[in-house]
Amino acid sequence: MSTKRSRKKRSLPVGPLPPQVAWLDGISMNVTPLISWPLPFYRRVEYLLTVTCESHDSAESSTWHLVRSFDEFRFLRKRLVAALKRGHFCQAECPWLYTFLKSYYPTSHLVGSSSTQVMDRRRKTLTRSLATIRSFLISKANHVCPLVMRGVASELLEFVVGEQKQLEQNDQGEVPVWLRQLLQRWHDGDLDVNGLSSSDNTPSSDSVILKDICRLCDYTLVGHFQKQWKTDVGENRWSQFATAESFSTLSCGHRFHDECLIQKLNEAMKCPTCGHGEAIPNMTC
Repeated sequence: MSTKRSRKKRSLPVGPLPPQVAWLDGISMNVTPLISWPLPFYRRVEYLLTVTCESHDSAESSTWHLVRSFDEFRFLRKRLVAALKRGHFCQAECPWLYTFLKSYYPTSHLVGSSSTQVMDRRRKTLTRSLATIRSFLISKANHVCPLVMRGVASELLEFVVGEQKQLEQNDQGEVPVWLRQLLQRWHDGDLDVNGLSSSDNTPSSDSVILKDICRLCDYTLVGHFQKQWKTDVGENRWSQFATAESFSTLSCGHRFHDECLIQKLNEAMKCPTCGHGEAIPNMTC
C-alpha cells in the first residue's frame, strides 16, 4: 500500500508577468566574439550581443545587435551584485543568484584574452549567464523580492536596450519602440513594485522588506530580519555573505540603522521621519 506524502508548497503569484519582467518573455540573447585590427599586430576582441524579441502577436520579431567589451559585461555583473544588496532577507532565490554571479561569471585575463580558447569559453559563459539571469527573472517565485524587480530587472533591461545613438550610428537593428518606452517609464519612476504579493495567508516578503527599510539610507534593516525570521535564517541561506547591522527603534515606531541615526539625533532629538520628540532610542543589535 502506497502512501502519498503531502508537501507544503509556497504559494506563487498568479496572473500575467509584471511589466518589470514581462518584456523578457519573448527575448533571447546570444553572444559571439567580434575581432578587429585597429592597429597592425594588435587584435581587439569585443563581443556582439544579439537580441531577438518576438512580438506579442507572434507576427514578426525584432533583432538588434550591441557591441560590448568584456569589461562592460563584467561591469553588468558588478551592478547586478550591487542591486541584490547582499544579506537582505526575502523568499526569493537571491542567495543562489548572488553565488552564481560571483562564481560562474568569467574572470579577466591580462594575457591571452584574445586566444581562440578564451574567446570561445567567454562566449559560452556570457551567453549562459544572460540566459540564467533571464530565467531567474521570469520565475514567479522570485517576483516576491522588490530588489529583484526594482534593481536586477532594470539593470538587465538597460544593458539589453543600449543607447539610441549607438544603434543609429552602427545601423545594427532597431529596438522595439515599446521596449524603449518601458525603459523610459523606469527612468521616470512610473514602474512600482508595491503591488507584488507572494501569499494569501502570510505577509509577502516584499511588503516586509519595504516596511523595514532604513529611510535614511534606503537599505534593509538586516539585523531585524535575522532575529525575526528564525526558521529561515537557521538554514543560513546567506551564510557566506550576510552581515548583521544594528538598528534603533524610536518610540514612534520608526527604525533606522544606528550609524545613520546618530548623526541625525546629534542635530535634533526627534524622529527624522515624523519629527516626534525622542529621548534615548531603544538600541537593538
